[in-house]
Amino acid sequence: MCDMLVRLFHHWRRAFSDIPTAIWWLALVSLVNRCGSMAVVFLSLYLTGRLGYSVEQAGYVLGCYGVGALLGTWIGGRLTDRIGYFPVMVWTLVLSGLVLSGLVWLRSFAAVCASVFALSLVAEGFRPANSVAIVRYSTPEVRTRSVSLYRMSINLGWAVAPALGGLLVAMGWTWLFWVDGLTCFLAAGLLVWLFSPSSPQRIRPEEAAPSAEAEGADTRHALQEASPYRDGPYLAFILFTLLNALVFMQFVWTVPLFFKETYHWDERTIGLVTALNGLLVFSVEMPMIYSIERRLSRLQFVRRGLLLYLLAFAMFLLPLSPVWAALLFILAISFGEMLVMPFSTNFAFAYANKGSAGSYMALYSIAYSVSNIIAPLVGTQIIARWGYSTLWMLVCVLAFLSMAGFWFLEKKTEPRPQALDLKTST
Repeated sequence: MCDMLVRLFHHWRRAFSDIPTAIWWLALVSLVNRCGSMAVVFLSLYLTGRLGYSVEQAGYVLGCYGVGALLGTWIGGRLTDRIGYFPVMVWTLVLSGLVLSGLVWLRSFAAVCASVFALSLVAEGFRPANSVAIVRYSTPEVRTRSVSLYRMSINLGWAVAPALGGLLVAMGWTWLFWVDGLTCFLAAGLLVWLFSPSSPQRIRPEEAAPSAEAEGADTRHALQEASPYRDGPYLAFILFTLLNALVFMQFVWTVPLFFKETYHWDERTIGLVTALNGLLVFSVEMPMIYSIERRLSRLQFVRRGLLLYLLAFAMFLLPLSPVWAALLFILAISFGEMLVMPFSTNFAFAYANKGSAGSYMALYSIAYSVSNIIAPLVGTQIIARWGYSTLWMLVCVLAFLSMAGFWFLEKKTEPRPQALDLKTST
């Protein structure tokens, strides 16, 4: 038993080896920010419970979040290419904190829609800037694990946020939004302290790992004028990413409503069950990625993750007890996420180049932003008209279509990821 634990410890230590210092700092900033990602987790419950909105009205508000996320991601990518990732990250965090602090005072439908739109507009602008920062400070050899470390911090925060959010809701909804806003300010302050040119703690440019330009002059020249909007394989990849994002986002937007209305669980129970996802991803993803990343192509891993997505939502269609259905769902969706998210992100990284990295990563994030428009809006309308079972069946079909699309893309071509292979030892 002791030998097994020692081997497990050494495996964990090797999984974290060689990751650049800047990636650890970025992960720490993300951890602080994600520990406060409580408002989004409980937004659908806040709208229907505290404000008394109907499920259809809540769907429209959540759709506003998706529209803002779409626009914010595009603007964030453009600004990242123009002014750099650091100022974009700092200001999006600060503005997110301001909007969250004021959202709790709003009651009218129009004002809430506008505020939620503004929140996602600034919050999602953080994504492409942060993705470019990861590209800049990680080598191709460790980029998969750099993404996993960053996601590890996100999921540790995701594990804390629902549980803490459930406790704060019990104290009052005002506490939920204020604490969430405070974590945005703390994350911005930490980012300035660590990366500002005037900070003594700053990661100096010479410490940054080589980026795309160090991977070959010929490759750089070939990609310098690349645009994601004229890149056929990449656009196909974005389409299939959108389909799988529509599946996963039901976990964020409609599964909490399902637990509330069908299983009759309270917010604290929902928060604790949801937190299991973050704990699983935090505990397992990094060593799992370290063990398997060189065995298959990225899109093969993505397809296997989508199969787990399909099985996860199928649990709600089987005659299982609520506890078993929820636990099996969390297990399947969590392991599916561990395969889909890091490997699809690395596929996108392989297309990004120094001149337009922000635009490439913005388009990848836009796929998830569009899903944030469609998933809650369509999901809640289907629930209101035909019930949860119809929604889960549709979600399973979408997972299958996305899986088939990635299989087709893998068979047809994967040219640029081979040119900028993130698994150079393969």
